[in-house]
Amino acid sequence: MENELEPVHYSVLYREILSFFLSVFDGDREFLFLDGTAGEGGHSLLLLEKFPKSKLVLVDRDSVMLSRAQERLSSFSSRVIPIEANFSDLDMEFLKGFGVSSPPDGILLDLGISTFHLLHAGRGFSFRENEPLDMRLSSSGGISAEDVINTYPEKALSKIFYEYGEERWTKKIVEAILERRRHTRIGYSGDLAQLVSRVIPRKFWPPGKHPATRVFQALRIEVNQELLHIEIGVKKLLDLLAPGGLLQVISFHSLEDRIIKNLFRDYARSGEAKLLTKKPALPSDLETKENPASRSAKLRVIHKSVPTDNDMEEEEDGS
Repeated sequence: MENELEPVHYSVLYREILSFFLSVFDGDREFLFLDGTAGEGGHSLLLLEKFPKSKLVLVDRDSVMLSRAQERLSSFSSRVIPIEANFSDLDMEFLKGFGVSSPPDGILLDLGISTFHLLHAGRGFSFRENEPLDMRLSSSGGISAEDVINTYPEKALSKIFYEYGEERWTKKIVEAILERRRHTRIGYSGDLAQLVSRVIPRKFWPPGKHPATRVFQALRIEVNQELLHIEIGVKKLLDLLAPGGLLQVISFHSLEDRIIKNLFRDYARSGEAKLLTKKPALPSDLETKENPASRSAKLRVIHKSVPTDNDMEEEEDGS
């Protein structure tokens, strides 16, 4: 049976995600799912296949990714509602503008950067090619990575690399950037990667990773304000979720996971939901062999409570 669930392209923790949804939702009934980070559409494809009577709201802030996901899901187009937006924009009023009349029963967020962005977007997410330092996930504008590198003062750059990238060589990297930009603007990913590589002694390079990995991660987080959107967005999605619904979030580094852990914990303590993952679900050995990029993924799941008659009476008494 498991082979039937194998995706065309790898969707991180897909076995666990489907298992959690199927533990709550009957595959033969109609539900509304929301994929807040559509990416290549892999997780959405699995949900549409496994829940053939259900509809899905497909959301991504990147118009290119949304188009790619729609193309992949074209055979299910009658059950898909595509929306170009950041998941932090979503509430019931916003969704009503796209014809969504009820709150979603199941919500999924995959906070990882897609392989497409790393290898083919041409926006400087990766150091494999010498691309313009852009890193913006949205087409709606905003500051680019090139702007950050060339205009942010020393303190701001240091804060970004140290806090978002947890980079131990922050001081020397920032000094090198400041020295370089006094003479010439740093405009390409290859130039920045080469600069960082020269600063960090080879014996301190992280095993199996490019020495500029943490710097590039930190820049991407800053450019797209990812942690702020997670903080705002997950709170809004918890409120948006239908009673009895499930919210699943995949994160890939400790800063993201800490925010999700704290938000889920506080929501559960309020009595409005139950944690289904007191510790995050991690990829199996099989998955990390199939897809080494999944090794840092963590999945947290929360189940929203259904109000009881007593809760409804208390609300009415308090109104």
